[in-house]
Order: sequence, then C-alpha cells, then structure tokens
Amino acid sequence: MSSRANILILWALSASLLGWALTPLAQSVRPPQSTSPAERSDLSSLATGLGQGISLAALGGYRNIAANLVWIELYRDWQRRRAPEVLEKMSLAVALNPDSEFFWIDGARIIANDMPVWEVGDDKADSLFDTQAGGEVRRDYGRRALAFLRKAPPEFSRDPEMLVEQGLIWWKKLDNLGRAADFFLRAASQENAPYYISRVYAELLHKNGQTEEAYQYLKRHYETLPDDDIRAMKPFVARRIEELGSEL
Repeated sequence: MSSRANILILWALSASLLGWALTPLAQSVRPPQSTSPAERSDLSSLATGLGQGISLAALGGYRNIAANLVWIELYRDWQRRRAPEVLEKMSLAVALNPDSEFFWIDGARIIANDMPVWEVGDDKADSLFDTQAGGEVRRDYGRRALAFLRKAPPEFSRDPEMLVEQGLIWWKKLDNLGRAADFFLRAASQENAPYYISRVYAELLHKNGQTEEAYQYLKRHYETLPDDDIRAMKPFVARRIEELGSEL
C-alpha cells in the first residue's frame, strides 16, 4: 500500500476518534447539560480505549503523525472560535502524543489567552483587565489552563519552559505574583535553564515588594554568569543590581 494511502487511512481513523474524545476539559466550556457520571470521561480513558472497540493502540507507531493531523484540524476550529471542538481535539492530540511539549504549551495558551476573548468578544477584550466580571472570566480560564498543564506527564514537572508557562499564567491571568515567582524559581533551578528565567524571577520578587530578596538573588546569579555569552546579559544584570541596591 502506498504511503499516500496510509496517510489517508490514518486521517480517516483519526477523524473517527475525534467523535469519542470528549473530556471534562471540553465539558467545562460547554453549557452544562448533565452531570451524570455516565457522561464524564478523562484522558486516561483515551489512553486505553475510546469505546466500541476503537483504541489508540490501533494507531501503533503512527500516533505522533495522527496527533499532528489532529492539531492541524484543531486550528480550523480555532479560526472559527469553536471552543468545545478545540478542546476535544486538544485532548485527543495530547492523548496521542503526550510527550509533545508544544501541544501542552500551545494548548494552555489557547485556553488562557484566546478563549477569554472569545467569551467576552473582541470589542470587550479590555474588560478582562478593567472590570470585575471580566477579571473573573480571565481568572477562570487561567485556572482551566493550569488544570490542562497538570495533566502533562510527570517528567514535564522539571521542564523549564513548562514551569515558566505556569508561572506566566499565575502572573498574568491569576494576578498572583507569589505563586508566579515560585514557578520561575523552580524553572531557573533546572539544569541548563535559559538565563532570562532568573532575570524575570528577580523582577517578580521586586514587583512583589521583595526588593532585598531580588537584590541578593541577582548578586548570586551574577557570579555564575559567563563573560562571553551574550545571552547571559551580564552587563545588564550588573546595572540592575545597582538599581535595586539604590532602592534599599
């Protein structure tokens, strides 16, 4: 059988799976119609089987390809702002390929950044930050994004970019600088973490009124920076240490 035929068959199978990929994440966006246990499912059910004899195991080594095809189809729904369909395909994609950092991070960004705007409308996007009702919508989707990220495999709990993403949600969507700083510190503490994470962590401490802690942290961080790596931004860090010191 030709590779083209294989892809067509795979696409058909992936499309058939989409109808079974309903999760609590998707149900949380839809208007509630029933809360019976029989209508609830989760990602673990996707990993073992999707009912009526259809199982993800049937895809074998094509699971990653199928996941990519599902994600492409997700973007068609994203363009039309179909939140339930986006969430269904998002859940299926990460069930097919749970090791994709891109799926987890991009999915969380869609939930946290795009879906609140879809709910209130483009003309009221500012209300997400300017009004109490809009702020509740923003925080609600921020919590949903965090819940989505918590479903990622355990190894991602030490991934700097995943930790940063959670920190950004706590900061920008949930208005919690303390929790945001906790995640940035965890990210900065990982081996080979990008230098920028430490700089952002210090700024979060400063924004949270912890200027002394930010000053001491940057001083320790400065001592670890190489002189010949522009990404370390060592001169900038030195200036920032001086600025923070002048505030003490």
